[in-house]
Amino acid sequence: MGREESSNFSTFFLFSLLSFLFITETQARKLQQVVCSSSCGDIKNISYPFRLKSDPAGCGDPDYELSCQSNKTILEFHSGKYYVKKISYSEQIIRVVDVNLASGSCGVPYKSLSRDVVLNDIRYSGQVDTRMKTASFVNCSRNISDMGYRKVPCLSGDQSFVYVISGGDAISLLPEPCFFISMVPILDAGVDYPSYETIRNLLKSGFDLRWSVLCRDCFAAGDTCLSSANSKPYCYDNGN
Repeated sequence: MGREESSNFSTFFLFSLLSFLFITETQARKLQQVVCSSSCGDIKNISYPFRLKSDPAGCGDPDYELSCQSNKTILEFHSGKYYVKKISYSEQIIRVVDVNLASGSCGVPYKSLSRDVVLNDIRYSGQVDTRMKTASFVNCSRNISDMGYRKVPCLSGDQSFVYVISGGDAISLLPEPCFFISMVPILDAGVDYPSYETIRNLLKSGFDLRWSVLCRDCFAAGDTCLSSANSKPYCYDNGN
């Protein structure tokens, strides 16, 4: 066999081997997704990258672990607990709601969570959701007449007034008789000064987290992940 024929054979063999490995890996991933698909309550087909704590080892990604409690799918996120309302694998969006706010009854968030904390979490920072705002709860010792402050009737009394403010994370400009309680992300109401009922419905509806395993791995490697709502995430090598 000549040198050229040997080189061609080696190239063909390497190509065939790589093709075989690619096809095998692809089929294995498909098989794993079918085998590892699980459900909890109303949330069906929980699959990669998500997994339930009760799933066998190797299913899903541990960074995207969920739990099933009392037939409710729960995401534990930055010490808070959130019911999972839906998962869209095509859009890579998981909608969650604070467990204290899901029923629409009177209450404050189980755990304070700012928009910045969400957007700086590498698991869910693939895309910045411009619709994400925050609802901040504050307690004041007197009535506040500012249009941005919506009184929470069920939490307010004669000498203590609880308000919810819809907007950004800035709470440094609170009036002197007020102190911060907690905040939680909400979807944009679309108006500057939404009513308390509108905010309450937004709190009950929850908020969206956009995940990207590619961006998670990209950020973990010290690189930059670029993306937009109309394009797939792209990992930019910073030369690390």
